Amino acid sequence: MSIRGFGTRSSFGVRGIRVLVDGVPLTMPDGQTEMDGLDMSLVERVEVIRGPSSTIHGNAAGGVLSIKIRQPGDTPRSQLEITGGDLCYRRARAETSGTVGSLGELLAVSGTSLEGHRPQGTAEANNLTGKLRWQSMRGTLAATLHAIDNRAEDPGGLLAQMREDRSHARPQSLRFDADEWIRQQRLSLLWDGQASSDDSYQLRSYYGRREFGNSLPLQPNGQTSYDRWFAGIGAQRIFRRKWAGLPNQLTVGMDLESQRDERSRHNNLEGGVTGALTQRQRESADSQGLFLENQLTFSDALLLTIGLRYDSVRLRAKDRYLADGDASGGDTLDDWNYSLGLSRQIGSHHAIYARYATSFETPTINELANPEGGGFNSSLAPAQATNREIGFKGERGGLRYEAVIYSMRIEDELVPVVDGRTFYINAGRSSRDGVELSTQWLAGQHWRLTGAWSYNSFYFDRFENYDGNRIAGIPRQSLFAGIGYD
Repeated sequence: MSIRGFGTRSSFGVRGIRVLVDGVPLTMPDGQTEMDGLDMSLVERVEVIRGPSSTIHGNAAGGVLSIKIRQPGDTPRSQLEITGGDLCYRRARAETSGTVGSLGELLAVSGTSLEGHRPQGTAEANNLTGKLRWQSMRGTLAATLHAIDNRAEDPGGLLAQMREDRSHARPQSLRFDADEWIRQQRLSLLWDGQASSDDSYQLRSYYGRREFGNSLPLQPNGQTSYDRWFAGIGAQRIFRRKWAGLPNQLTVGMDLESQRDERSRHNNLEGGVTGALTQRQRESADSQGLFLENQLTFSDALLLTIGLRYDSVRLRAKDRYLADGDASGGDTLDDWNYSLGLSRQIGSHHAIYARYATSFETPTINELANPEGGGFNSSLAPAQATNREIGFKGERGGLRYEAVIYSMRIEDELVPVVDGRTFYINAGRSSRDGVELSTQWLAGQHWRLTGAWSYNSFYFDRFENYDGNRIAGIPRQSLFAGIGYD
């Protein structure tokens, strides 16, 4: 997943983008997001905020993905799905929901298995989602439980062998039994309350555990496992008042998050047999954030938004394998970020807007791996982005359209370097400029046409021997077009 180039460097999961599910962060405290804990069948709406969004949402340089999943139904409803396909694809899913009085419930379970079209390609995924919702005169309390138990073998990538027979697996994958497994449980609580007058507030928390293990197709340090505990709390309040006779909305909030990993590495022997211990360390990430955002309406046509946020992220690694010396270390990364936005309504159907915003993105625990062995890479700094954009959007009849021009400057962009394992370095300075166009047309009563086009010009300005090089892995242009009949 990528927004304006952020996220493309990720070798797994989602990076550089803050992901929320029903207002509660799915993103881990260190900035990494794993989407495997989300039942996509329950997703009802997705909202995307493009560009730096650190003022409200914190450690996210590229933007925010806000996902809303299905709520308990007002009337009882149950369904069962059985799916089968080629390559021994099997899927069973059951869902039930309903509401009695002020209490609603939803429960969804699913199991999926697949053999794949190559050896060493078997995959299995099991997912459970449970949701309780209690409504009162003062607000709504929602409790959500996500649990997964997944395993997937890895047939590896084929190079020259593909021309001979693309149904083969990579020989190293077979030799070392490459695979990975994941088990995770996550409980979140969300209270949306109504305060005095028109004020509102939100309290949120989550707590979970994630167990992970994999076997890579190589012997040295080829097996990795960790046991992770993670938790977070957050609160915000919206004050709606008159300021100098003008409508004003002030949002004030805070976030506290914590993560603990017990990580170990072993050599991977033939057949996936666990070899000698090569690394063991305890890793931690603790983040604190305070933010405020003010929206002042000067008239029916003019809106000014100002935001400010302070974040402090403490990253630590305690080396517990001392045969090669003590490589313990850590750092505290903090930053102030701000945003300034101005939008003006043009008539009743169009608006023009401009935004200037900064953001920062810390390395994750995994990205802080030391290229020299265990411990902590203290030379890695957070990436800092400055974004400027101007846009125009409007709608008339059944036609909706938007055009955006943006320009970003990024200091210390995090860049991967592959040397058996993947490590990260800072790139000095880079620039990202682009244009985004989108439109949707409801043609008559039944037809819907959708189109989106973007042009990207992303370059390294200052990066060792790569000054002026285009940033790899990001297309210059992308086009989407769709037609639908309802």
